[in-house]
Parts: sequence; C-alpha cells; structure tokens
Amino acid sequence: MTHPSMQTKIGTIDTIGGDPAAAAVERGWHALDPRMLDLMTLAPGDVDIWVAIVADAPDAELSVQFDEVLIEEERKKHAKFLFEKDRRRYLVTRSLVRYVLSRYMPIAPADWRFEATAFGRPVIANAHPGVSGFTFNISHSDRVVVLGVTRERRLGIDVEDIDREMPLDVADRFFSAIEVQQLQSLPAHLQPARFLDFWTLKESYIKACGKGLSLPLDQFGFDFRGEAPLRVHFDPRLNDAPENWSFRQWRPCADSVAALCVENRPTLSTRIAVRRVVPFVREQEMAFDVLRRSA
Repeated sequence: MTHPSMQTKIGTIDTIGGDPAAAAVERGWHALDPRMLDLMTLAPGDVDIWVAIVADAPDAELSVQFDEVLIEEERKKHAKFLFEKDRRRYLVTRSLVRYVLSRYMPIAPADWRFEATAFGRPVIANAHPGVSGFTFNISHSDRVVVLGVTRERRLGIDVEDIDREMPLDVADRFFSAIEVQQLQSLPAHLQPARFLDFWTLKESYIKACGKGLSLPLDQFGFDFRGEAPLRVHFDPRLNDAPENWSFRQWRPCADSVAALCVENRPTLSTRIAVRRVVPFVREQEMAFDVLRRSA
C-alpha cells in the first residue's frame, strides 16, 4: 500500500517543443542557458528527480561548453581523471547539478557554490532566499547520474549499474540479519541483483540522514518478497521508525537500478516528477515506473 502522503506525477512532455529550447537544438546542440527558461516551481511537497544518461551527452564541442560552467576546483579535479569515460561522467555530473539548481533559482550555473557538512554531504553555500529549505542529493554510476531535489524535508538517492560486480562476501558484515537471510535463500545467479537492490536502498537512507557511513549498515534493513510492499526495519539503537520515511526503487535506464528515500511529513502531500535531461541541451518528463515501494 502506498503511503497516504505519496502521489506520483508521470508524463512525457518534451520541453524542447518551442522557443527557445527547440531553436537551441536546431542550431546543432548549442548550449541552452537555463535562464532562457521560466523558473520551475518546487512546492514543499514536491520531489523532482533529474536523470542524465552519460551516453546522451554530445561529445567534444559540447564538453567545452559544459566545462565553462565549472569553477577552478572542479576543473582541476576533472583534469586528474586518467580515462575519458571518467572525465565525461564528471562533466555530466557537475553540469547537471549546476543546470538543475538554476532551473529553480535565478542564479547563473557558474555562480553556484557548495560546502560540505561534517559528514561530507555537499550543501549549497550561496546566500539566496530560495536556498532556505532547499535540499538536493546526487548519485552516479558509470552510465547514469541521478539528482533529487525537494523542500522542507530530507532526501537521499542512489544509483548503481546492474552489471557492476558486487562483493557478496561483505553482506554478513554490512547487511541486517533479515537481508542476509533473503540473499542467501536465492539461487546464486540471482544474488547479485538482490544485493544491488538492498545496497541502493540502504545508501539512499544513509544519504537522506546525512551522516554517511557513521550509521551502522547492519542496524537497519529491508524486506520485500513477491508483490508485498517494501518493509524497512530499524534496530532500536537507531531511534528511528518506518513511518518516518518513504522508499521507492526504479530503473532510470535499462541497465541501472536506483533508490529514493524521502522523509515523511504529516502536513505534506508529495508529488514525484522525473525528468530526463542533457544539461544545457534538452529535458523532458519521463514516467516513474516503480519496481517496489514502501507501505
């Protein structure tokens, strides 16, 4: 059963249909400045998810335009990557953050500044009224980058490629007893996929909490079998409860699995919208086809 405060908004509305975005694409993948578009509204109950497929991003000429929005520190980090695929993914990741934030607030993409919390989570450092209560979280795999944004609540997101080689031997140390039991009950060829299901859900929760790996991974876990709703359980030492959170798991593309964790607020009725985007080029809404969700 879906949490009563959760609704899903889906659609396939291509935002490139008219000026100025269509004109930008017709000119040959020229950069699209988010300031050319109307600012998007993000009400306190909204959760927007942005999906960037790394392979969607055009090559050399647009990479130069991506690079123009990075600050010096990001340029230096980009230059340190040995492999082109890593440099490309980094450009898409950092460009996605800057593009998306500028869709909600009148700040130029290159002007965004960030700082890290004590647990290493990046937060916005700009002094702007719209920043208050605004939360974002980002994750990437080799193939895809996902970014979630919301207001007035905590949020965490994680994505992994399904063909990633998983260290199944760490389950005994980092998974809860229920998760280990479910994992070991499966045939060997199904265990890697289930490991990823558990891992992305666990990562989404610790990222939403904002405390990183200081949270013991074996003190909370997930239970899902067949068509039953996803259930989460917490060790009493964590002082948390399942009703505090809503979880969703889905595939942002055919080769990846992602998980979303959103803090429940009794006064908020949540809408989830998903957009596929090539930063500074195009964006369109996409369906949010959920694999499993919490009760």
